[in-house]
Amino acid sequence: MQSKKNYILLVVLIAATLNAFTFCFAFPRAFQLPQSAPFAKDFSAYYIGEWRLFHNPTQIYYGGVEPSDYQIAPRPQTFKYTPSFLILFAPFLKLNYQNALGAFDMFQFALIPALAFFVYKLVKDKDLVLGSTAAVIVLIDPLRSPLISHATLSLLHYHAAILNAKSFTSSYYLGYMQGNAHILQTVLLAGALYFGYAKKPWLSALLFAFGSFDPRAALITLPLLVWYNRHFILKFIAGTAAFLAATNLPFFSYYGIGFTFLHAEVNATIVLQMYPYDWIPISSIAALTIIETITIIQNQTISFSFPLTRKKKNLLCAKPKKNGVQ
Repeated sequence: MQSKKNYILLVVLIAATLNAFTFCFAFPRAFQLPQSAPFAKDFSAYYIGEWRLFHNPTQIYYGGVEPSDYQIAPRPQTFKYTPSFLILFAPFLKLNYQNALGAFDMFQFALIPALAFFVYKLVKDKDLVLGSTAAVIVLIDPLRSPLISHATLSLLHYHAAILNAKSFTSSYYLGYMQGNAHILQTVLLAGALYFGYAKKPWLSALLFAFGSFDPRAALITLPLLVWYNRHFILKFIAGTAAFLAATNLPFFSYYGIGFTFLHAEVNATIVLQMYPYDWIPISSIAALTIIETITIIQNQTISFSFPLTRKKKNLLCAKPKKNGVQ
């Protein structure tokens, strides 16, 4: 048993190292200006959304350029997350755009050890192959193939070392390069799962509430979260409701930001817009859910077969009766 845990720990450390390798090559490219509006870095959406919160709150979810906007060349992306994300991002507005982008990328990378810890704790008692596979999927997400359709992202433009890093972890590579927040979301949702597994429903609910800024991955996480928090389900539900309300409801009364978000989501196609980094939390939660489901089925099979085996063994070991007395 201890040997299996050591093997899984080794896999986790190797995967985290590959993630660090990817970050080292992706980070310098994060500071290159986008070549055209459609390829503006995702980070620009977060920065302009936070800027408008303090300077033009009615236009947070507006996709155009406002005269009073912070100038980001050639134009910022549209902010599409829940209002609660603006709470998480607020400290980065203290920096100018380029410095904030670098700080946010480094912040996300600094959370990778925490992600590795959460994953190890969740899979260390699982099947060796399944646990190792889940750890690799969460920490490097090798399921997404490299993008080759855009000239600016063509593999032919990369040095061989960069090609290797991007080939191993294209989702994380592009996530770091674009300053995309789905790496942060993966850490928050994995942490919510871990604290549910560790029987700490309030912490589980807190991380889940903040990790729900993209509802797509949050909905996929919910079944496994309910399973891990099943012994304290009322506390988890109450905590989730309280934290979601505390981090989102105030925005409904502040210039109607919450209503603007709902209107933008209903009329947008964001649910269908899936890029490689969008899959990081989805693939991670799906992998953890699958191995947990397999483990539950295996344990149920053992529990059903064990009583029969024990009963059969007792019958074989029973002493023959003499004159009605055993």
